[in-house]
Amino acid sequence: MTQTIQTLKEFAAARNFAPLFDEPTSELAAVRDAFSAGKARVTVHVPENDRYSHLIDCDFSEGMQARFFIRFDLRVFVVLPYVQTGRMKQLAVDHAVLGKLSAPFVNMLKERQFDQISYDDAEQHLSEKMFDTGFSDDTVLAYFFESL
Repeated sequence: MTQTIQTLKEFAAARNFAPLFDEPTSELAAVRDAFSAGKARVTVHVPENDRYSHLIDCDFSEGMQARFFIRFDLRVFVVLPYVQTGRMKQLAVDHAVLGKLSAPFVNMLKERQFDQISYDDAEQHLSEKMFDTGFSDDTVLAYFFESL
């Protein structure tokens, strides 16, 4: 377990796993502009409903997309790359081309002092107490980023 994951687990436990939305921030505009300068069509979404983080969707080309879930308050993010074939969208965590396309955005966030959480770390379980506070699953991803 990484230090970042340990810190996040302690943070969630201290809050008794109550939902916590990322706060609005002026930094979002600068990050959006940096993403938009890259070679991707960018769409920014603020936290709402069961999404607790900011979300930046990057469409690189037909069928290649990366979703950047970013917590400005905690300075963490997770990238979920997808490949779409027809109507089927598939998570592609180890996809080499998507990794290369996402790398400039990952590096920009790291330069801004954000810690990246891997997909495997994001899928770690926090606590079954999350179900008592309305979550549909009990993972790091659900608590800090998006409860699907």
